[in-house]
Order: sequence, then C-alpha cells, then structure tokens
Amino acid sequence: MRKSKFTPERQQRFIKALSETGSVSTAAALAGMSRTQVYELRKVDPAFATAWEEAEEIAADRLENEARRRAVEGVPEPLVSAGKLVRDDDGQPIMVRRYSDNLLQALMRARRPPPRERSVRFQLPALRSTADAADAVAAIAAAVASGEITPGEAAELSRLVDNYIRAIDTDGIIQRLQALEAKLNATTPQTGIAASRVPGGPIKPD
Repeated sequence: MRKSKFTPERQQRFIKALSETGSVSTAAALAGMSRTQVYELRKVDPAFATAWEEAEEIAADRLENEARRRAVEGVPEPLVSAGKLVRDDDGQPIMVRRYSDNLLQALMRARRPPPRERSVRFQLPALRSTADAADAVAAIAAAVASGEITPGEAAELSRLVDNYIRAIDTDGIIQRLQALEAKLNATTPQTGIAASRVPGGPIKPD
C-alpha cells in the first residue's frame, strides 16, 4: 500500500463524491482510488471512517428527499394515449404530474413503523375442559374492567380460549368415537362360514 495514494485531497474527493452518489465504487473512481484501497484506509484511519459514515448519512438524506419529492410533489411526465404522445394545439407534448403511492408508503413505514405489540402478562385460569371456558372469559372481562389489559388484548385472549376449547372438543369427539368403535368390535361376534367345493357335488359347509 503506497501512502501517496491516500493524500488528503483524494480522501476529501472520495468523501464528497460518496455523499453525492452514495456509491463507494463511483466515489472511489472519481477520487482515483480503488474499492480495496478505500476500505483498507477506513480500517486504519478512524477520522476517515467517521467522515465515511457521515457521507453515507448525507447520501441517504438525499435519496429520502428525492423520494419525498416524487411521492408528494410528483414528477412531470408526458401524457401518452394509445401508445402515442398527446400534444396541445401548438404541437407540444402535454405534461401531467405523476405521484408515487408506493414511495409514499415506504416513507411512512420508515418514519412511522407500525407500533410493536406489547407483551401481555395475564394469568388465565386453567383450561382442562369446555366447562373452564366460562371462568376464563370472566377473568378476561374483569381484567379489562380493571385496566390490566386493553379491549383489543382481551379479544386476542378470547380467541385463544376459543381455539383451545375447540381443540379440546375435537380431541374429545375423537376419543368417544374410538371408544364406541372399540365397544362395537368387542360386542359383535365374528361369524363366518367357510365353504369348500366338492368336485361333482354341492358346496358343503366345513
């Protein structure tokens, strides 16, 4: 590594280009340096590394501002109909302003991400059978009344209780069907007649 390649002027040129383009490859080329050289310099020069981070923040701000402009202010585009430019009486293309809903949604998600759901620490009564569902629902209602949980959280807990009770009911039905099948198999005699054919004669039971 030749230190002459990392002159302060080249470093400043790289940082400026990086803040404008956001591209390490482009900034390195404009500064007359390679990607390998600038990454090696960042490892050993804390000041250069700090300036690099600030340049990337500036580049990100530029991109965000441009996205906001396209989403909110829109960009002019020529009006096209049936694959042809629509022109005014003077023969000039008619321009319309286009907006990007996708960019607007992306900006909103970045600035205001959906709120994270908080963990609910609530002790439900033991659920061993369908009879326990009433106690669970009563406990959830009491928790809402006391402000321990929100109505939305209560709705989620109620769905959990309902799904659990449904699972218990389904398991109980399967067990009853299996017991009934076993009982029928035990009480129904297994009868049958084995027949053999005698050559030249009728079929006689064994």
